[in-house]
Amino acid sequence: MKDKKYIFRKSIIFISILSLLYGCVNLDEDLTGQPTPDKFFSNIADFKGFIAGAYIPLIQLWGSDAPYIATAGGEDVNVNTVPRWKGFEIANVQDVANPEEITDVLWNNSYSSISTCNTTLTLIKNNEKVSSGDLIPINGEAHFLRAFNYFNLVRWFGEVPLLTEDNQSNAVNEEQSGIEEIYNFIVSDLIIAETDLPASQSEVSRPTKWAAKALLSKIYLTMGGYPLNQRANFEKAMSKAEEVITSNVYSLEPDFFNLWLWQNRNTNSEFIFTLYASSNSGTGGYINRAVRPSEEGGWADWTSDVNFLNNFPVGDGNRLKGTFYLNFNDAAGNISWKESNVPQPYVGKLRDGGDKSGGYYGNPVANLADGFYCMLRYSDVLLIYAEAANQVVGNPTSEAYNAVNKVRQRAGLPALSGLSHDNFDQAVLDERNWELAFECNRWFDMCRKHIVSQTIKFLYPGVTITDDNYLLPKPKSQLAIMKGVKQNPGYNN
Repeated sequence: MKDKKYIFRKSIIFISILSLLYGCVNLDEDLTGQPTPDKFFSNIADFKGFIAGAYIPLIQLWGSDAPYIATAGGEDVNVNTVPRWKGFEIANVQDVANPEEITDVLWNNSYSSISTCNTTLTLIKNNEKVSSGDLIPINGEAHFLRAFNYFNLVRWFGEVPLLTEDNQSNAVNEEQSGIEEIYNFIVSDLIIAETDLPASQSEVSRPTKWAAKALLSKIYLTMGGYPLNQRANFEKAMSKAEEVITSNVYSLEPDFFNLWLWQNRNTNSEFIFTLYASSNSGTGGYINRAVRPSEEGGWADWTSDVNFLNNFPVGDGNRLKGTFYLNFNDAAGNISWKESNVPQPYVGKLRDGGDKSGGYYGNPVANLADGFYCMLRYSDVLLIYAEAANQVVGNPTSEAYNAVNKVRQRAGLPALSGLSHDNFDQAVLDERNWELAFECNRWFDMCRKHIVSQTIKFLYPGVTITDDNYLLPKPKSQLAIMKGVKQNPGYNN
């Protein structure tokens, strides 16, 4: 545990340094030191190199355990040895040690990435040396990444300051924006992104127009649910998901287990937008170590939950094998998770960090791995389409059945048929729970469906779960700096 906390602190320091190097926002200082076109930006490579800085805080964020623990209110994640709890949003945060170790990273890293996007857009606007046509894809990339960051911030924290290229120099004085305003801004960014981004990229780490459309479909689906409840957005979600599906650019990988192997991270047919860590450049993550059993040199900071495993449909066993890690090696030989130091089923998807961490094939030899963190994949889009189409039509269409049944077929499960609107909606939601486990989807699905209390009350007997529990507390460090930020209901300043 000591090693892990040291890495966490080192990562935060590294990000602070990047804030100076890449113009990321420091919320208690002005931005007069930002780069300008006349200083450095004389060719397209300069702009590409600069926008690359927007990925670094994201990789550091998703390569840590912060977002996974922050969404541990879902049934899939069980927090173990860290001084936190299962159900971050459900506990009395004020009584738990160091809650801001999580919320600070979620907040600061997201805004660091946003700041680089904002500065990129300013540089493009003021550019006089590079062909404006050459900068169109970078303009789309900056809008995409900014939208991606705000989507996470608004789901974690609700109302937050909407910092753009026009106002980020006044960040400390900006008021927080309403949830609807933030979502509308996200949509406007992604509409630009789907126009400006190319259909394909030579670098798989950079988003395409299809990534923008896929993210838009997810945004619209979320806007159709709680707290906005704008049901007209279901049709938009269906339409954008259909554009991705009918493009024939993506398909389901035949072998679910192979999706999570480091060697396939750049070549599988399913990943739409993925973050790639690199230990050589200092952006490696440690999440693969955090989810390993201590018998293999990991920390077992968080695992899955035995109830989730018991309710997981076996099918042909391939999806179960790719999702969980149930047997592993220690000095005494192969043992079951039931015999481990932390007797909970372990996470399979996030184990393989490449050769630097041993991956699936050996004990970890480094704390920072060349991990990969898939943010959007094709099966998610299929399930978005199925859910949205059912909501739009009022009953499951043949196309909706086809979409969800493709996911089920790969898992070796029988096809769905003959369901009512409500039963189909529940079936798709269940399928999302199993298919997208440990990918930070379940908690947000529960929130937008407004079913947190009824779904997980069995985990918290005697605890009253209210709508206040849907959002995280905003970091006290930011409340002290940003004059317009107000704490979320249910938490002390």
